[in-house]
Amino acid sequence: MAALIQAVARQAQATFSRSITEETFGEYFSNLHKLVNQARAADVNLNQDLLKNTKDYSLLKSKGIIAPVTYVEMYEDQTFSMGIFVVKNGAKIPLHDHPHMCGILKVLHGKLSISSFNSSLTNGKEYKSPEEILSMVPPWQKHRLFPAKQNKDIVASPDSEPCVLTPKEGNYHEITALDGPAAFLDILAPPYDMKERDCHYYRKVGETRQEGKDSRISWLVEIPPPTDFWCNTSPYLGPDIHI
Repeated sequence: MAALIQAVARQAQATFSRSITEETFGEYFSNLHKLVNQARAADVNLNQDLLKNTKDYSLLKSKGIIAPVTYVEMYEDQTFSMGIFVVKNGAKIPLHDHPHMCGILKVLHGKLSISSFNSSLTNGKEYKSPEEILSMVPPWQKHRLFPAKQNKDIVASPDSEPCVLTPKEGNYHEITALDGPAAFLDILAPPYDMKERDCHYYRKVGETRQEGKDSRISWLVEIPPPTDFWCNTSPYLGPDIHI
């Protein structure tokens, strides 16, 4: 029997292939979701050495030599990328985006807190930032403000179903390790590209009430890459992946 992770990779390739139609995408993605939900740390031979340091990252980062996150590249082509992120205890992947991308995340070890935002509030229309929000950012950042809808925070573990993002839903998110180091399988389609789909970082400025509705609007602003966030890398030790 082929390795589960090989089946996941091939299903991801089929799901995000340009030949897939809108009518069949839902079925293919559902099959991918089911396969990813079966994934466990043993299926990727997760390097346990990456999980040994259980000290709170806030006590380590001042030394400047400990990366908050380790990335294990498993596979990448023009259609999708697949890898493992290992997040130190108490460390986080800051609020960031996935421009025009779909994604699926499955926790392999530990526990994660995930905060996310949807970007579909404006539906392509012009929007005006309220003065109370504008006053909270420096002049050079004002044009980078935009409204978003904050989703309910979730806590995910290996027993949780995969988390999904689309170009409009959950596309902005922040991931924090809880109660120890955590690791998750991550599939993105198409992959990041420095020219067309580069990663950007954000902070939440504040909230306002949505006019005529009993709901809140979150206001996000693009910021420079955080200086205290960076990744190191580690080799993939799991089954070979061939598409």
